[in-house]
Amino acid sequence: MNLGMERMLRFFQAIAQILSSYTLPFNLLVYGLTLAAEKPPSPDATYAILQALRQRLGLIRRFFRLFRFLESFHAAHQLYLGSTRKGAGTGTGTPIQLQTEDWLDILGRTFNGMYLLLEASTTADALGIDGLALWAPETARRLALEAQRFWLFALVCGVFAGSLRAVKVLAYTPVPAAPATTTGTGAAFGATKGGNGEDGDGDGDGDGDGDGDGDGDGDGDGDGDGDGDGDGDGDEKNWDLQREQARLRGLASDRRRARVLWRRDIQAKIRRLGRGVVANALDVALPGTAVGWLDLDPGTVGVAMLVTSILTGLEVWERCGREVGVGGG
Repeated sequence: MNLGMERMLRFFQAIAQILSSYTLPFNLLVYGLTLAAEKPPSPDATYAILQALRQRLGLIRRFFRLFRFLESFHAAHQLYLGSTRKGAGTGTGTPIQLQTEDWLDILGRTFNGMYLLLEASTTADALGIDGLALWAPETARRLALEAQRFWLFALVCGVFAGSLRAVKVLAYTPVPAAPATTTGTGAAFGATKGGNGEDGDGDGDGDGDGDGDGDGDGDGDGDGDGDGDGDGDGDEKNWDLQREQARLRGLASDRRRARVLWRRDIQAKIRRLGRGVVANALDVALPGTAVGWLDLDPGTVGVAMLVTSILTGLEVWERCGREVGVGGG
């Protein structure tokens, strides 16, 4: 819940930054305020309000992630211990070798924990209250800069880890094997044959009054014209052919159904991984600009923040849906 509220505040902060950075959206806002209010604020006052709102929203968001560095360090520790536990479970006692994307995840979580820890240490300074600051102004600025650098490293690790996982999903996910048997139409044909052929009164080889080999009045092996064996063999072959065709149709239908489910599962995984990669790649604009490695204007940074807020907000929403579904089940 806290993460969802933080994403929502980030969304509004991005909107405030975009409105204060681009002329057209800002003029539209001023025009709308002019129509809605009898005494609208001046453009300069509106700009100052947007800047103050953006800063206040950023400060509020810091309290939502004040102790989240503990979660990041714990997640990195659990990812590293996971290989040892899996190795112990195999009975060999040797840890399972971590893949490249696993190491990138561990590094990313660690870098993110360092970012959140340094940011939390300067929260009191960000309040701007006299006598409450923990650091000297220059030290606080340097800590904030190093925090942004650690965040940049975490985002880069996330981009590479997500890209590697997406490639492996496409390359190594096994195609579903064809089912060995089917219980569809072929079984129905087999059941129908017993009812209409062997023991009934139809045209098969039973003891009824048909044209088979029994004692009835047909053209069987009695004193008739001798056409019974040929017809019986022909019916048997047609019946086997129909049953085989039905079995093959059932196999093809099961195979198509399995491939549709497999393709749907692959698309869901790629969509989730791709969304994370895009969000991390766009978020690089924020710390990259803060540390001076990227030269982007505030409006571009605001647009990147807006898009990533939507993408990560969708991830939070879907995660809540899965948790509610599991709890309800």
